Amino acid sequence: MSGREISSQKRQWLQAEAKLWAQNGLVSKEQASDILNLYETSGAMAERKKSNALNALMGVAAFMVGLAVLLLIGYNWEGMPRGVKLEIIFATIAGTYATGFTLRYSYNSRILSEIAFFLGCLFYGAGIWLVAQIFHLNAHYPDGVWWWAVGVIPIALCVDTLLIHALLVALLAIWCGTEIIGFPAMGGGLFGRWHWLANGAYSLPFLALPGLIWAYRKNSPWTVGLYVPLIAWWLMLQPIAWRWDENSLFFIGSVGGLLLIVAESHREGSPFAIPYRIYGTLVSASILICFSFYEISVELAGSGFPAAGIIQTFVIAFVLLITVYAVTLVQRRNLASEVSITDGILQLVKRQWLPVSLVALMVFFSFWLPVVGEPLLPTILANVAMIAFAIWLMRLGLQEERGRPFAAGVLYFLLWTVLRYIDLFGDFGGMLGASLMFFLCGATLFGVALYWRRRKEVHHA
Repeated sequence: MSGREISSQKRQWLQAEAKLWAQNGLVSKEQASDILNLYETSGAMAERKKSNALNALMGVAAFMVGLAVLLLIGYNWEGMPRGVKLEIIFATIAGTYATGFTLRYSYNSRILSEIAFFLGCLFYGAGIWLVAQIFHLNAHYPDGVWWWAVGVIPIALCVDTLLIHALLVALLAIWCGTEIIGFPAMGGGLFGRWHWLANGAYSLPFLALPGLIWAYRKNSPWTVGLYVPLIAWWLMLQPIAWRWDENSLFFIGSVGGLLLIVAESHREGSPFAIPYRIYGTLVSASILICFSFYEISVELAGSGFPAAGIIQTFVIAFVLLITVYAVTLVQRRNLASEVSITDGILQLVKRQWLPVSLVALMVFFSFWLPVVGEPLLPTILANVAMIAFAIWLMRLGLQEERGRPFAAGVLYFLLWTVLRYIDLFGDFGGMLGASLMFFLCGATLFGVALYWRRRKEVHHA
């Protein structure tokens, strides 16, 4: 029986702890060995890493082979009759998929079957465009990418491989990007257009949801890490679809806060929270940096409060309330809690004060800057939020004993320090001031590194 996946760092820690348990008589040597045997060995870990690298290499090779086959067919494409062209297209797709099923279920060749399925998905997509070219069909070209993604979904769900999910995510990202950015005025809908509705590519969540559910059921945080930026990308494109371009920073910032709320709704230390936290942190941190400059607030101030701004403000607030309510319901069901909905929401807001505050701050900015037009207060609040965000990340790293959130918080605080020096004192301090600033930053990093090292030593002592 193959052991459970574990990182090399965690296995080294587990080996040292098991040895210590056996020495102290907490467990016998046989029991310590049985505990270690529950997880994959160092050799198995090395093989898994080699397998992942081989899968990536084979995926690139399959892509190149697919291009070679398409170019070979295209060399004599114009001279072929239509019937022959269709036979080649459908035979290639069916033959590739049949090869994948044979390799997987008859010969139990996992890697080769994944490559075959990946090639089949590529040929299926190429077949859509080639059939359209054969019959001279002129249509809305993003629809072709949409149908390509729809055809890949069953393969991604049936074949346990990250490669097909990566292809699906790429297709959906391309589709919603070309649909919203390229055709914002066409109107929303499918099998027809409704011009009164913004072209927001609304089927994307329904197409991405099966893959996200699959990732949770298969215990695959890496797959979750593919779908989270896809959904964030779709959300951040909505201001373009709804003509909120002038004030899109507010909405994009709220997306970062919502991702952090979802991240912190997972159990403590859950690997599934990491993708939401990473992308939520990147988006929120970037937007706060923008608002921390007085000049940007001046640009956004006093632009009036058109109907689009009113709608955007209410949408951000409404999405925040729906997210908090949904998270509370899920947590109550998972924990079988008898706490009322109202108390559950209050507890959630108290635990997740920073993500909720970030979204609330975006709601405030979206109202204050266009209507009141006073840029100083938003600038001050954005700088305070940057400091609070840095402290929150450091505290999160200490709570979960994880170095990356802690280091991110330290670096973000140092970034805020450098930005404010450049913004406020750059001309006054000159090179000597910059030298002092970098010296202080280096000393701070050195002190933080020593603190983290001592904390780890005390924790494992």
